[in-house]
Amino acid sequence: MKNMIVRSIVLLFAVLTPFLVVGYAMGIMPNFLQAVNTLNVIDVIWLILLGAMMLGVYWWLFYIEEEEEITEEFMELDRNHDGYISRDEAEGYLAEKFEECDADHDGKISRHDFELVMHH
Repeated sequence: MKNMIVRSIVLLFAVLTPFLVVGYAMGIMPNFLQAVNTLNVIDVIWLILLGAMMLGVYWWLFYIEEEEEITEEFMELDRNHDGYISRDEAEGYLAEKFEECDADHDGKISRHDFELVMHH
């Protein structure tokens, strides 16, 4: 639940930040629209790069957090710490769909198999 709240706040921040920055610029900059009309190609490229960088940072934040959650969940399910989840260790959805989750059909779910399940 806590992770869902954090994700929602970060997503809200990511969506609202450009609007807040433009609003702030309009408030402090005289003749804002005239300044926008005088932008040259280099300025536009820098703005696009800045926007791409912001999106990259937010994506990276979510990706790293998701990978940490997957690692924690895998470690919790792998009770004997052998690097695999056996049929006896599987719980919930994983137990119900064990055969489908065991991609290489070796009777245990590897970390790679588990990541595939969690990402889809």
